[in-house]
Amino acid sequence: MTQWQVCREVYGGILPIWRACRTVDGIAEVDMLIYGTQSEAIARMRELNAKEKAPGAAATALSAGQ
Repeated sequence: MTQWQVCREVYGGILPIWRACRTVDGIAEVDMLIYGTQSEAIARMRELNAKEKAPGAAATALSAGQ
């Protein structure tokens, strides 16, 4: 699977917004969450990449909390 990365978009010609995004089989996939700073988007990118590397571990952690 393709790694998530940080993408910057400009809204209204002046306002930068930050998102996590990736390209899978030529199709752009964009995380639905929008951030005002690059550091927040980087944190989300790392979270999504960690989930991709160990999907079973993420499910186990969620079920352990219940």
